[in-house]
Amino acid sequence: MKSSIIKLLLLSATNLLFACSAPIKQVIVSPEINVGSSDAFQQKQVQLRFSDLRRSNHVVQILRAGEATQLYSPQQRIVDIVSTALTPALIANGLKIQPLAVNQVDVIIDNALVSVQQQLLKYSASNQMSFRVIVNNGKNTLTKTFKITGTSNGPLKADLAVLERDFNQQLTKLLSQIVQSEELQQFIQ
Repeated sequence: MKSSIIKLLLLSATNLLFACSAPIKQVIVSPEINVGSSDAFQQKQVQLRFSDLRRSNHVVQILRAGEATQLYSPQQRIVDIVSTALTPALIANGLKIQPLAVNQVDVIIDNALVSVQQQLLKYSASNQMSFRVIVNNGKNTLTKTFKITGTSNGPLKADLAVLERDFNQQLTKLLSQIVQSEELQQFIQ
């Protein structure tokens, strides 16, 4: 009798644990920077570093009153995705990446989130991205913030594919702004 009660408790605890856990939900984050090739950075050399200062890994959250928030993370770390997309675009525009260069460029992800308020028959989404680029050229330091925000509304339920597409478009636009920033191009010596 005692062993059957223990088995019942273990079975109940296991079921409760699996009922509370949700499958990992992912979105595909794949920015496609298409700024062409140029010599905008005039073959200047930099150390290039990336960091993510966000408190959590998810990039999409869906909020419903009285329910647990649904969180969606990218298929790999966002800082790796940004590095993989931005580095070749900078190189194509004349920047040389060298580990011992005098110029230091830090790309810091402060915010990258789509927050959806889901109601019964409608939703509203708010998108926010904020990256800081800090350039130290050996003499001075420049900090430039790149931001993109947006909102969208729709009937019924938010479509994750649409949210994913909008996130990728905004990330592409923000990374393109970094590559094309004349202020950064002029400050790097």
